[in-house]
Amino acid sequence: MKTISFSMTLALVFSLVSGNSLAAPGEGDVSGKGWSPFQFSIYSPIQLVGENKSITGLRLSLLYGKNTDISGIDLGLGVSRSNSLTGIQISGVANYIQSPYTDPPGPVGSITRPGDEAYTAKGIQIGGLGNEVDYLSGIQIAGIANVVRYDAFGIQIALVANESKGTIKGIQIGGINNLLAPRTSSVIGIQVGLFNFAGDVTGVQIGLFNVCVNLSGIQIGLLNHIEQGRFPWMPIINAKF
Repeated sequence: MKTISFSMTLALVFSLVSGNSLAAPGEGDVSGKGWSPFQFSIYSPIQLVGENKSITGLRLSLLYGKNTDISGIDLGLGVSRSNSLTGIQISGVANYIQSPYTDPPGPVGSITRPGDEAYTAKGIQIGGLGNEVDYLSGIQIAGIANVVRYDAFGIQIALVANESKGTIKGIQIGGINNLLAPRTSSVIGIQVGLFNFAGDVTGVQIGLFNVCVNLSGIQIGLLNHIEQGRFPWMPIINAKF
């Protein structure tokens, strides 16, 4: 009887999680497709609940998990994907968060703009190889690279490279920072790396080779370059205020 009762209870729990009883369209998620407190994924769409539902609670993924929005804890051995994150995301390979739309919801250049919450990582992302997100408000830690396609507020730490193609307010620590957006990216804070690149910098660059278009702050490194500086090239230390 105990075995039967346990089996019936387990079946009821799984039916509630995967069914529509918890899916109230338009409530608890930006997708309007409903939500679930738990997700287990092998390789999407082979998962407990559909990828069009949000997870408010815990998601566990083996190879590839995909849902609209994640609020809570997201753990995976492979790749985790969603439209937004509020919480903690840890993956053995990579975390990937992207807007379902082609264009950003507002003009590039400011941290806060209408609609950002739908495509943002708010919290902590830890990826074995890397993390990629439209907007960051929190911390990214990666074995290889972190990428923020627009604006970031927080900290990026990577062994190889960090990229923030809009404005980052915070700290970048990595081998190479903003190599792919050396003129369009802006840094308000600190860059620490072997090679640091940025358009406008308000703060400090520390590395072997520091490059920016305009600076309000200090560069410390073997060779420093401020394109619009009084002394464009300087060894050891350069500054402009």
